[in-house]
Amino acid sequence: MKKHLYLRILILGVKKTDDENENGKRFCESRLSRYNAIQELKSAGYSRRKIARTLGCSKNTVCKYYDAKVEDVCLSLNRKSILDPYYSDIVTSLSSGMNLKDTYDHIVTLGFSGGRSGANQYMTRVARELQIDIQRYHSASPEMILKRKATQAHDYVKRSKVFKFLWMNDHLENHQKEYLFTSYPALGELYKVVLEFRQIFNECNLPLLHLFIEKFKESELKSIASFASGLEKDIEAIQNAVTSHLSNGFVEGTISKLKMKKRMMYGRAKTHLLASKMMYIPKV
Repeated sequence: MKKHLYLRILILGVKKTDDENENGKRFCESRLSRYNAIQELKSAGYSRRKIARTLGCSKNTVCKYYDAKVEDVCLSLNRKSILDPYYSDIVTSLSSGMNLKDTYDHIVTLGFSGGRSGANQYMTRVARELQIDIQRYHSASPEMILKRKATQAHDYVKRSKVFKFLWMNDHLENHQKEYLFTSYPALGELYKVVLEFRQIFNECNLPLLHLFIEKFKESELKSIASFASGLEKDIEAIQNAVTSHLSNGFVEGTISKLKMKKRMMYGRAKTHLLASKMMYIPKV
């Protein structure tokens, strides 16, 4: 019973009263919600003390709304702000591309003596009502604002996405590939290097390895030419890596584990603790 009553109170809290609909009176939503909740509990026979305990407010607050009329306690008052005299200056400054800080400094020079926090709230509300784009970090000219809006419609490709496309064959749209390869020819050659080098290991083909070295060691890109020349200098090991299915990954992984344990021992351990970490002692 109490659960259903509480849900009904929440529903009444967001409804508008008949006086508001008929007469167009403007009520404060939070006060109206509290007033409806208190009146609902009052009609259910709750005492003031029990209403306060149920809604989690003070007894004085309940007494304020208990026998009052909705117009007396819930009407929203149109209070004036000390920033109203500077309204036109604020609108002009924000529209010209100034951020909140610079706008505040501007109205201070005009005679405003209030705090920055309240001024920022006022300016944010004004910008939201007039649909003005606030510059968050630096002030900008109207031309710069238009330029930023125009660039937002462009299709950007992040550098990380380009790397994923090259090394992990991540998806890129055809028009993005065409633009990248046309604007940056080095990316196209690098993409060919990656594909052909992978083909060598996928097919375990030694002739392709030698063709790869001869083709790219004369490349105009110094990094690719250096890579191909390095393969030629260590050709025996590269050939073994291409033709053999064996890998030294297990050995390298074990060495990494040993080095990690060694670094963990620095400054705090002696030989018996190192032995307990390194030596395998089977359970009997």
